[in-house]
Amino acid sequence: GLRFYRLDAQSFWNDEGNTARLVERPVALIIEGAAGDIHPPGYYLLLHVWRAFTGGSEFALRAFSALCGVLTVAVTAAIGQRVGGRRTALAAALLVAVHPLSVYYSQEARMYALLGLSAALTLWAGMRMANGKWRMANHASRFTHHVLPLAFCIVLGLYTQYAYLFVLVGLNLAFGIDWLLRRPWEWRAKDWRVLWRWI
Repeated sequence: GLRFYRLDAQSFWNDEGNTARLVERPVALIIEGAAGDIHPPGYYLLLHVWRAFTGGSEFALRAFSALCGVLTVAVTAAIGQRVGGRRTALAAALLVAVHPLSVYYSQEARMYALLGLSAALTLWAGMRMANGKWRMANHASRFTHHVLPLAFCIVLGLYTQYAYLFVLVGLNLAFGIDWLLRRPWEWRAKDWRVLWRWI
């Protein structure tokens, strides 16, 4: 409700107007236009497809970001559930749901809500992969259930915003600290296998 409330109360500001004009173009021109921009083309391409179904009004274009914001709340709840159970999930989801910056960027026709969603998805997929059952029946199952979702999130993030690189740095630092806390210097083979597969 917070993200969709008065979504079209004001007209586009400068950067949103640039977004609206860019996503009107054919795909080749969007990619060409994004090359001259400071952001990669992923968001613009997704919004171009969204616009084909919803139109180019303020509400329609901002609704994509609002939906990304809602999905970020849901993914945050899933992360909270995995980390600390139901109460943690509810507290984390509530915090993201009402955080002023999260609401603000979810009401803007720019790529920041998608960046937040891709960051949350990356953390969720990274946690699944790091804590996953590596002894699956075959390599194809391991690839499908762990590697592919994380790879998808990384591609989405890198094509959304260059600041996403900080998400990858943070994820790898968190994995490295977690791995070191397992005392790998005791040379337990399973710890070294987890590191090798992560790499």
